[in-house]
Amino acid sequence: MAKTYTVEIQHQGKTHTLEIPEDQTILSAAYDAGLMELPSSCNSGVCTTCAAKIVGEGSVDQSEGMGLGPELQDEGYVLLCVSYPRSNLKVETEKEDEVYDRQFGAPS
Repeated sequence: MAKTYTVEIQHQGKTHTLEIPEDQTILSAAYDAGLMELPSSCNSGVCTTCAAKIVGEGSVDQSEGMGLGPELQDEGYVLLCVSYPRSNLKVETEKEDEVYDRQFGAPS
């Protein structure tokens, strides 16, 4: 039986707390819980539409995704469509512009 973790999703000023098994992505669990307003596009970890950031402690397995560089992953950025919880965690959504600018924007 899969372990289950508590994931707090901070989205547009509201906090949603979900119990998510380790074998389900955060995005699919959020959709199953009725949080249909979470942004997503490709649902395969290639784009940055569902980008979020871990707040404080916590970890995910997002090894199936390719849309986020290792340096941003090290800073706590995640793609919710390919992120499987590996601990209790909190994430802030709607980090697409931030991630896109950092990863693909013109150097400063």
